[in-house]
Amino acid sequence: MNDKADHAQIITHPPVFYIISIFIALVIDYFSPLGIGDTMIFKMTAIVIGVVGILVFISAGRMFRADKQNVSVHTKTKNIYQSGIYAYSRNPIYLGALLMVIGCGIYFNKPWILIMQVPLVLFMNKYVIGREEAYLERKFGDEYLDYKKKVRRWI
Repeated sequence: MNDKADHAQIITHPPVFYIISIFIALVIDYFSPLGIGDTMIFKMTAIVIGVVGILVFISAGRMFRADKQNVSVHTKTKNIYQSGIYAYSRNPIYLGALLMVIGCGIYFNKPWILIMQVPLVLFMNKYVIGREEAYLERKFGDEYLDYKKKVRRWI
């Protein structure tokens, strides 16, 4: 595998897909607003979900930083992380971002943001995570396949 092709071949950085899902949700909400409630219990639940998302995201990012590995899907992967948060989720950065977006959707009483996360997850599974997994299987073979057997994709 040459250095130019030694990455997952994702069309753009995954945060763009989260931003697009939020943008679409806000456009839909503008024309057809929904509400789930704006009570203190919703706000507190949203904060807990958002904070858990931040902690998951930071925990995953720290592993990359400690290993001096670039988190970008457009760079080559040096290692398969299997400890820490990666012992529970193969994609904790995406999971953390998803939880943060869900927390925001609840906190700001924007159900369309929550609804748009369903197609986002389906899209991510097929066009981002699927490509990343194919790349990691080619690059690391049985080591990655064994990891996939032990740890779930999201949670």
